[in-house]
Amino acid sequence: MSAVPRVSVVVVTHNNSLLIGDCLRAIFASLPHDGGEVIVVDNASTDDTLAAIGRTDLPVELLALERNEGFAGGVNRGLDTARGACVALVNSDAFPDAGCIERLVELLERDPRVGIVGAKLRYPSGALQPSAGTFPSLRAGLWVALFLHRAPGLSRLGIGYFADPRLYRAARRVDWVSGAVCAARGDLGRLPETTFMYGEDVEWAAACRAAGREVWLEPAATAVHIGRASVDASQDPGFAQRQRVSFELAWFAPRGETAVLAARAVLVLHALTRLLVHGACDAARGRGAGRAHEYRALARAALTMRVPEAS
Repeated sequence: MSAVPRVSVVVVTHNNSLLIGDCLRAIFASLPHDGGEVIVVDNASTDDTLAAIGRTDLPVELLALERNEGFAGGVNRGLDTARGACVALVNSDAFPDAGCIERLVELLERDPRVGIVGAKLRYPSGALQPSAGTFPSLRAGLWVALFLHRAPGLSRLGIGYFADPRLYRAARRVDWVSGAVCAARGDLGRLPETTFMYGEDVEWAAACRAAGREVWLEPAATAVHIGRASVDASQDPGFAQRQRVSFELAWFAPRGETAVLAARAVLVLHALTRLLVHGACDAARGRGAGRAHEYRALARAALTMRVPEAS
């Protein structure tokens, strides 16, 4: 068997034939100079994804699953075969910049206290994409629901999602980082499979902290992330919001019924503020319903969804 690779990159994809080739080419351009292995886990795609992977002619290890096991399930299948001292996760609609993965790995190798490190993400437009934040709490939920995480003077406090560019000027310790582009120690363990999709990166970070290791953001490692490309192409419009509610109810459930009830109220408030603000913007621009259907789905799920049973 060949030497242990410095990093194993795991990419989970589902019905993403238009983007997977560019994603893989970007990954290989961002690997450490001494290379690494790339494992693609296909979650039972029904489009041309497998053929698109083959057309790249890149040396990837392909695991084609017979059923869609969700994001965490797919990642864990990849982690089970990974041999690297470090592992990196890259979403199939993410495109690491040159040297991105190498910089993530370097931070892990430089500081033994760090268990997970995440990249600084941006949308295809070039705008900052929040990729780190604080663990879910009722205060953080209210903060984000009322747009205070984006308010001038308040956004720099870093409550909830980190939406202020000033929070990305230097490497820093955080509660969690986005799983869209991140790296971790190979012995950190598998991702929690609490829900089919959504919140796995937060739970993984919590497990990392519980194991006595730190989570860091490394802004020198940068990448473009479209976000929800596979979900929007293969799921109904309310899917992502229902997954969010499922994750948050499961997160607050151990704190008791009162905490769950309060979490439901915060989620409904989040939905109502978005319906009001985005609805007004859509009307002013002469657009249709925009994303209103998503926030209606969020409100319905927050009010009616049962608390997921602990796995």
